[in-house]
Amino acid sequence: MTRSAESQEIFALRLSLVLTVLFGCAAVAIALLSDSETMTLEAVTAGIDVTICILAIFVAQKVHEPANQRYQFGYAKYEPLMTTVEGVLLAGACVGAIIYSVQDLIHPDPVDGAYIIVIYQAASFLFSVLFGWWMKRVDKRSGSPLARAEAELWIVDGWLALGVTAAFVASIVLGRIGTQEASAYVDPAVCIVLSVIFLRKPYEILRESVGDLVDANPYADTVNAVEESAHALAERFNLKGIEWIRVRKAGRRVFVMVSFFVDPKESLEGMDVARRGVAEEMTSLHPDVDVAVLFSSAPAGS
Repeated sequence: MTRSAESQEIFALRLSLVLTVLFGCAAVAIALLSDSETMTLEAVTAGIDVTICILAIFVAQKVHEPANQRYQFGYAKYEPLMTTVEGVLLAGACVGAIIYSVQDLIHPDPVDGAYIIVIYQAASFLFSVLFGWWMKRVDKRSGSPLARAEAELWIVDGWLALGVTAAFVASIVLGRIGTQEASAYVDPAVCIVLSVIFLRKPYEILRESVGDLVDANPYADTVNAVEESAHALAERFNLKGIEWIRVRKAGRRVFVMVSFFVDPKESLEGMDVARRGVAEEMTSLHPDVDVAVLFSSAPAGS
């Protein structure tokens, strides 16, 4: 990532943090005024988002630092570690919200200030979708996985806000036509639906981030470009074949280790040419790749 792209990424993440804090403060105030489970969930998830935004800014700066004696593979693992924390916090918030909402369904309590909830959620929808779209453009310019993830979160939150707006409009209509008891069930029901939808997010986050943390092969279920490229390179440089390929991923960085079979009589100069060619080819496939090329004597008779 270039210096300009890095600065765009940091600026976008900082702006996301400021806006998340503003929306979070508004959500807390409305939750206290309205005694709404949905707005309480909104406030809690906003608090989690603020924590994640702060971590994202720290990680975005840290992953660009070079490897050192203590962290010999750099700081790439910070990204999946951060997203794992995010997934655990979101899952806990959603489960807790479902438990409290079920209690409200059993003992319904009408929501105060439904109008202000509608206004807040409608504004949240419009702003979140527009800001998420802008963050996507930042991702295209900078190639930032963190900006891409933030963009997706903003857009998802925006469309969920539209659903909440519609639900509370329905609650107001039910109250106007005299079914106040029915309207009291809307808030906990909406909170449960939102929590179930939100649970998909931490599941997907944890599935990918935990895989990165335990060094799972990100391409285990597919014929990936790394393996195809390695076989093509073996033919190009007249190598005897591939002994093994190891691939692991840590956030935006991909680590590739390839061991080629070579003729025992192959010169060091020839192997170095092959090594540099492999590194250049792998880098063209993925800009944030770390390549290690090894050579092993080909078995007799091969």
